Amino acid sequence: MTTMWVALGAAALVTVGSVGWVAWRDRARTAGAEDRAARLDAQARQHRYEAERHFTQADTIHRGQEHH
Repeated sequence: MTTMWVALGAAALVTVGSVGWVAWRDRARTAGAEDRAARLDAQARQHRYEAERHFTQADTIHRGQEHH
């Protein structure tokens, strides 16, 4: 019975230690200028893609219709 409690205690310590280490490591991270620049670049590319797609779809629809 004692062996079981020692094993459960050790498992609990490892689990708590792992969770604590991951929380500490994530808190230590900071968003750098490169991350911000990459995010802005990705947003700009996404907006360009959406605008081009919208233009292409509108052009396709209007080309097939006669204008009175």
